[in-house]
Amino acid sequence: MFKQATYHTLSANRMFRLLPQVSTVGFLPEKDVLINHVFQSCNFSFILRGCGEYRLKGKHYKVKAPCMLIQMPGEPMYYQPDSTWSEMFFIYPAETYQIWSKAGLLDPENPVREMKNANLVVGQAEALQKMLMLPNWNGDRLDLLCYSLILETWEEDRSQTLEHTIIPAIRQRIEQSLGADIDCNELAHEFNMSLSSLRRYWAKYHGNESFMDYRNAYFIRQSCRYLTETDFSIKEISEKLNFTDQFYFSKKFHQLTGFSPMQYRRKYRNPYLF
Repeated sequence: MFKQATYHTLSANRMFRLLPQVSTVGFLPEKDVLINHVFQSCNFSFILRGCGEYRLKGKHYKVKAPCMLIQMPGEPMYYQPDSTWSEMFFIYPAETYQIWSKAGLLDPENPVREMKNANLVVGQAEALQKMLMLPNWNGDRLDLLCYSLILETWEEDRSQTLEHTIIPAIRQRIEQSLGADIDCNELAHEFNMSLSSLRRYWAKYHGNESFMDYRNAYFIRQSCRYLTETDFSIKEISEKLNFTDQFYFSKKFHQLTGFSPMQYRRKYRNPYLF
């Protein structure tokens, strides 16, 4: 485990300045004090052992390691361990607030973030302190290590967010492309992820159903609905389903159902609707 120490790092030499620059890094292996303070900085406290209480905007949160607490500039902060806890903290200048906020990492609605991979975080925390104990260390590398540690608390939430936002978007994209071939690589690129990641998210909700299977099922469902429940012409139906060629629409419908569109309409149209 790390040793108690505080490192002021804002004056460190940095060549690239690509990431938010951490101003203070601290290690408290046996913290036992109450913090009741208004910070003028953006703070991230990793609670690696122990439990306690955290209050923000009138709400009470139970703190149980491993987790991360956020503290925002200008907000009254109140938190304390039940007895002692082990904490590592990063302090950033207040002007970095917009960066963290836009990234979803300084969310007042989620001020206590659970960590699923505590062993990894503890190992990186120990490595971080060893680096800071050296006479010469790189400020850019420090910013990168701190940023990556903060991201470790976000990956789980990000996966859940992606699953709930990208899957409907992928479905919509497929549904809007019924008259064109599916290029899975282009689809993955469009959603800014690898093809393997795209397939993994998709499989969680659709099992063994491929993108093509989903598209064909949607095509049949919508085509049959228009043919049996409306009096749209075949040309109008093909246009509604984003086909530029009604003959290609008819050919595809026949391949998937064994009927021409008109044969299906005559056989299955609901006479009570017209």
